Amino acid sequence: MAAMSWRIYGPGSILIAALTAGAAPAVAADLGGDCCADLEERIAELEATTARKGNRKVSLTITGWVAEAVQFWDDGQESNVYVVQDSTDLGTNFAFTGTATINSDWSAGYELRVFVDQANSLFNDQNTDDATLGVNVPQSHWYLKSKTYGKLSVGSQFGAADNAPIFTDFTGTLFHANSVTFDGGSFFLRPENGTGALTTGRIQQLGFCNGLGFGLSGDCNGFPTNVVKYDTPVYRGFGASASWGEDDKWETALRYAGEGGGFKYSFAAAYGWTNGDGFVQADGVTPIDTENLQLGATIKHLPSALWYHISYGNEDTENPTVPSGQSWYMKVGFSPKVNTLGVTHFYAAYGENDGSNGFYELGSGRTCANLGGVGGNIGAACLADGGATNITDSSVLRLGAGVIQEIDAASMNIYAKWIRIDSEVDYAGPVSGVGKQEFDELNIIQVGAYIFF
Repeated sequence: MAAMSWRIYGPGSILIAALTAGAAPAVAADLGGDCCADLEERIAELEATTARKGNRKVSLTITGWVAEAVQFWDDGQESNVYVVQDSTDLGTNFAFTGTATINSDWSAGYELRVFVDQANSLFNDQNTDDATLGVNVPQSHWYLKSKTYGKLSVGSQFGAADNAPIFTDFTGTLFHANSVTFDGGSFFLRPENGTGALTTGRIQQLGFCNGLGFGLSGDCNGFPTNVVKYDTPVYRGFGASASWGEDDKWETALRYAGEGGGFKYSFAAAYGWTNGDGFVQADGVTPIDTENLQLGATIKHLPSALWYHISYGNEDTENPTVPSGQSWYMKVGFSPKVNTLGVTHFYAAYGENDGSNGFYELGSGRTCANLGGVGGNIGAACLADGGATNITDSSVLRLGAGVIQEIDAASMNIYAKWIRIDSEVDYAGPVSGVGKQEFDELNIIQVGAYIFF
């Protein structure tokens, strides 16, 4: 019988959860009277149908998933239907992992993960239905692990704070709905009361991680870098992690998971600091040191199958020209087993990114270059101010709901979800004064599936 277990990989990360299935046992061959006549032929057949090991001491396992969906979108002026992959960290990928037992306490291993990125739902927009980053390798690292002393890993991987609040979500809906604006993030903004034309500004530019100039609000530490990471053993549900690397980027995290009194629950807190000298900010010049705090928790009432998830992120840039931003995300759901296929999940979600407009750094000129020229309040302000208008604050709100059906026999789930994104900015100029610009809302309906291997 195949052995199955859930494994969590540190989004990216957005955040990643994979279903690993062991190979089914081979059926013994009927060799007849001469037990050795075709032994070499049988061995050759077995080797041809089995993933080969590098050697006899280190195991090799291939795992991953395929994610494809049909996406309908409507931005108030245009609508279309795309076939998409899920966003970067959650899209189609496969991993080579290996483990070698040193003794009863110590083991060693590695992970090499490859993403096959096509029609990415994070990068598609009104004019592009096949945005892709191609084939890339976000993770490549080795580790030493002790049951007593913990785990040390070195190489390209997610840091200690990666997806800390997201990974508290054990509800079975993490892939489909989380705190990061993956689906529709690259769609262009269209000012209300404007000419009806698209700007060159995108939704995700109001949801960037301000200090880094990239990454998405809600998980500013959620991308792989070259780091050294240490994870403690889990003790009574508690575990901690710390990582350092990339001139300089260090992170810490504390996690807890438990069950009792008819409830299952989890909690995480993470803090990270990044030296801006190692990164290029929006204007290509300004280095910004950034602090990130993340909190997340999930609680589920086991008898009723009702659950609630919440996460919070705060990014402090300590720079007067680049604002600090924060994010909230809340999700409530019900996960009963109403049929023989598997659990069915129903959920509703609300997310909010505030002040994450560091791409439009004060004095950079990007406000009018990207959002002016197509009318609306901000277009008029840019004309009056001669292009000197600046965004002073921003807000991106998300509403969502969905249903997910797990199919246990196929290691698969199918889903349908709706997302609505509302964006607005506050601005100020030397002539126009202060004002507000709202943008047309974006609605997305997406139907798709994940199949794990």
